[in-house]
Amino acid sequence: MAIRIGDAEISRAEEFTLQFPIKRLTRDQSILDANADWLTADFYDRTTQSLTMVFHTWIVQVDGLTVVVDPCNGNGRSRPAVPFFENLDTPFLERFEATGVRPDQVDMVFCTHLHCDHCGWNTRMQGGRWVPTFPNARYLFVRREVERWDPRQPGHSPAEFNVGVFEDSVRPVLDAGLADLVEDRHAVSSSLAIEPSWGHTLGHSTMRLSSAGDAAFFTGDAFHHPLQVVRPDLNMDGGDDVALAGQTRARLVREMAELDAMIMPAHFPDPYCGRVRKAGDGYRFEAYGMQAAVA
Repeated sequence: MAIRIGDAEISRAEEFTLQFPIKRLTRDQSILDANADWLTADFYDRTTQSLTMVFHTWIVQVDGLTVVVDPCNGNGRSRPAVPFFENLDTPFLERFEATGVRPDQVDMVFCTHLHCDHCGWNTRMQGGRWVPTFPNARYLFVRREVERWDPRQPGHSPAEFNVGVFEDSVRPVLDAGLADLVEDRHAVSSSLAIEPSWGHTLGHSTMRLSSAGDAAFFTGDAFHHPLQVVRPDLNMDGGDDVALAGQTRARLVREMAELDAMIMPAHFPDPYCGRVRKAGDGYRFEAYGMQAAVA
């Protein structure tokens, strides 16, 4: 099932879900208790002290374009530092096509950042080598983010969980001539724009949709959990600059509330997205009912 935001139609293809300890987000029980009225079982399972994270891809159709945002992990990758990503074998492409879009119909692919779970399906194994999954698309990579993760760059700072990702999920696209390295702010079309949201990675970016008086922010990993709308200071682990990530979240929360914009993150569980609303001196997350596009 797709939703409409302005003139855009948005659907999603799910790869898989995982449970994580809530302590990866916060160890302060008082924060969880203060938000118990809206934290659903998936947002926070009090019994198991866990949260659900969904790994999915957004598919945006607007301005005559079909744009894929954050193509998940991909199958058959060596990720020894992250056992739950190791050698995946999921029916992601079948679920993707169940949305009514074939990979060869995609016009653009945008990765908010180049962590393993946001760029893996850029490529797939074919004939013993990694080839672009979306053969007719232009892949939009923010130059700053490519430079952050290219191991050939002087002074490269690797992250153990992301070793090998550039080689199997980014470089084959560059070598195929399908990549456009864009600057920090880039107009994709009349309705879509790439904007900085640094912190989680040094080049992390957001795609903003503005269409027919409505708006949405595809926020990648600027947010991992709805509680971060209420408490932008909360961080999941694995980021480049924790302090900057919190500042970015606080700014995005203000902007989304001012625009009454939809937040379209990469990992929120059902219902996957929602609105950011002003609430007293702070903000709240208002979940949106959206059914999974899973075969």
